[in-house]
Amino acid sequence: MNRDSGHAARNPSEWSPAGATLVGEWCNLGNSQIPAREGIAVAEYIRGAFVPLSRLAHDWELHSAVALTPAEERTMVRAPAQAIPVAIAQRLGKLRVLVVPFVGCSEPGDLVCFSKPEGETHSAVWVETEERIHLVLPCRELDAHDTGFEFLASVAELLRPRLGRDELARYTALLEEELRRGVTGEIDEDALAGKQPLLASRLRRLRRAEFERYRDVSFASTTAEYMHGLWHDVQIRVGPDHLPLGALRRRMTLLAEMFPPNPGYKVFAEDLVEEE
Repeated sequence: MNRDSGHAARNPSEWSPAGATLVGEWCNLGNSQIPAREGIAVAEYIRGAFVPLSRLAHDWELHSAVALTPAEERTMVRAPAQAIPVAIAQRLGKLRVLVVPFVGCSEPGDLVCFSKPEGETHSAVWVETEERIHLVLPCRELDAHDTGFEFLASVAELLRPRLGRDELARYTALLEEELRRGVTGEIDEDALAGKQPLLASRLRRLRRAEFERYRDVSFASTTAEYMHGLWHDVQIRVGPDHLPLGALRRRMTLLAEMFPPNPGYKVFAEDLVEEE
């Protein structure tokens, strides 16, 4: 699976060794050799023999094909990982974060690229195997903060199919109540697009398949924003396309009950004033 694509990219930095040894016709990062080919299939890239660069929170692994500054590493992966509740991390199990310059879209399959590829790009892709989840995180597509958010958004999408029946029922009931109340806004553009058809037909019989597609997008987007708020203070967006403060608070409260913040972290919505 992959995250959305097409964001404006920064100038790519020079590819340099960062703690991994790739095999076959690729290159030996430890010897700073130039890549044997510009694009490597993601499915092939993850099969490389990676020497651990460092550990993240939850005993997750970090590897990088790019030389990151300490500030970049902290913002892109280390600080976001620390903000992810243990209860969420446990659902995902073993995870390896592979930082690369770019991930390009191609018809045969997604490619790890070492310079800006032509056409569309992804902001994150992942491959799930029996051993672990391999999360490939492009670091030259967005700035460091937005790359960190894409990390959290990927974790949120990976969590959705791992929800228990009762957890899914609680989030479903929350959304159904919002629709009954006539709440028109959403947490982001993707969730809003999924909600619009339901708002147009809310006086008729609810189409279940359409609702479930919306629910899944809404859950992933809301969970990403929940972890974003645990990571650092965020600005609350207001307006007709965004959730009212009361609805936002109820969502954050529910997620905090299901996936409590780690010690020392607080839900950013706790300071919101409940709408009357």
